[in-house]
Amino acid sequence: MIVLALSIFSAATSAARAQEVVAVDQSALSQHADHRVSPVYPPIAKAAHVQGTVFFDVRLGVSGKIESMKVVSGHPMLQQAAIDCLKQWTFHPFEKDGLPVIATGQMPIVFALSDYHPPANDEQIAQRYFPLADQCRQAVRNKENPSSAEEVCNQAAETAEQFGSDVRFIERRGGFIYAATACANNRDLTKALTWASKAVDVVKLGHDDNSGSNAAYSTKGMIEGMIGDLAAADSDLAIAEDYGRKAIAWAEQVKFEHEDSYKQTLARDFQFHAQVLQGMNRPKEAQEKLDEAKKYE
Repeated sequence: MIVLALSIFSAATSAARAQEVVAVDQSALSQHADHRVSPVYPPIAKAAHVQGTVFFDVRLGVSGKIESMKVVSGHPMLQQAAIDCLKQWTFHPFEKDGLPVIATGQMPIVFALSDYHPPANDEQIAQRYFPLADQCRQAVRNKENPSSAEEVCNQAAETAEQFGSDVRFIERRGGFIYAATACANNRDLTKALTWASKAVDVVKLGHDDNSGSNAAYSTKGMIEGMIGDLAAADSDLAIAEDYGRKAIAWAEQVKFEHEDSYKQTLARDFQFHAQVLQGMNRPKEAQEKLDEAKKYE
């Protein structure tokens, strides 16, 4: 009975200690990190030359796992990337008197433009790419000569392919999307799908923002719908819409000037998706897409 009582007392003491919360500083938190992940610099922030530190209040459980994190400060363009980064960190637990305890403290995630080092020939490629990209965009918008637009947009996209695989994510994705659009306008759907797939491949690297990701999946989904691959179109358009909703939520939060264009784009996605669903004999879901489109028109 005495042994049992001691066991119960020991367990109760351990449970009480496990619920104890200790405050630790940034240095201690950093030293307890077992696995670190560098943040992915948001392309829109990089293009705007935004840099700085996002600070979090974090709480580590007795296992060392992050139980909660809250942004304390940091530029809005950097916050989501910082959250995505810190979620991947792991820690070993803090202890007091040999027993694990809950720990709280502040953790910084730093974004520095000086950490971005493009390849040596990046500028030479960029000097060729940007004039072609400007001509491509203008040709697509004019809608006067689809064949000529496809030619210059193909040149721009082929130049974008020469950029390094770990840089110029926005330029590559944008070049591929415009080439896909120009090819689709010229009814060269096989080539259009090739470029759209390349745009999605860039997005999958995880370095793009929500509006860019929406554009890639939307373009690919619409081309698939035009080709008649309705199942693929249904899948990609659903992904595009999810990114579109996130883009609008972000734009509302930071009062971004292009919020209205995000809404118009998402409404267009829903309308095209409704046509795809009608073609798949899913009229109820098609109507749901049309109803959602009206919210953004």
